Amino acid sequence: MVQKRNSAMVELLRPDFQARNEPNFAWKSACSVFQALTGLRGSWPLSSFNEAGNAYDMSEQGRVLTYNGNPVYNYEGLIPYLDFDGTGDFLSRADEAGLDIIGTETFVAAAARGLTIGGWFAFDNLTREEALIGKWNTTGNQRSYILEKMATDFVRFAVSVDGTAETVVNDTVAVTTTDWFFAVGRFDPSAAMTLFINGRTIVGGAGPATINNSNAQLNIGAHNNGAASLLDGKASMNFLCAAQLSNTIIDAMFEQTRSMYGI
Repeated sequence: MVQKRNSAMVELLRPDFQARNEPNFAWKSACSVFQALTGLRGSWPLSSFNEAGNAYDMSEQGRVLTYNGNPVYNYEGLIPYLDFDGTGDFLSRADEAGLDIIGTETFVAAAARGLTIGGWFAFDNLTREEALIGKWNTTGNQRSYILEKMATDFVRFAVSVDGTAETVVNDTVAVTTTDWFFAVGRFDPSAAMTLFINGRTIVGGAGPATINNSNAQLNIGAHNNGAASLLDGKASMNFLCAAQLSNTIIDAMFEQTRSMYGI
């Protein structure tokens, strides 16, 4: 028997039970959801920053991101975000061991080894390449991993095995301006590369066995250590994990936060 929704009962119980699709429910859930991710190396909701504009890492691992240019912290309803103007604005952190996630970490269970990276983003302009988050420098062949939008307006997730070669999975639906979207890239060593966009799953070909250990900075809003593909748009709730998170976890992250972003 199909269970029917009793609207009157829903309204009667509303004071005692909060609906999952209410923005204030998502707001309450967001931080706890992201902080509980397995293998979390950094969580940057872009809500907390110091007197110099540097963005705090809420994973409690101290990976503060350096403020470059003049991006502006703001909020939209319940959404915390950093607004980049595409001309010199980005966040950075110098290369360090904790960011060199290569997918062979023996302290992670074999079935969970890999990398997951992502967050919520929105673009102000299109038809130009714009980096979202990653550790990627084409100068000197220092590529590791990246989420970005190409000039064709398709988001892609890429990793490199040697700093030069790129293994890529591309979205099949072009993004639009102003709309928030949840983008996650997942690397499973020697298995399929996967991209998640607003609840859709795009499965690519097999990736390499490991990711190159580069000396590139971690950047939000740019790559090439801030010298290329600068973002003209917004970033919010960004994260990096030294594990390949399951579809269930990634779907839960999206579902638990989407109403806050109007999706």
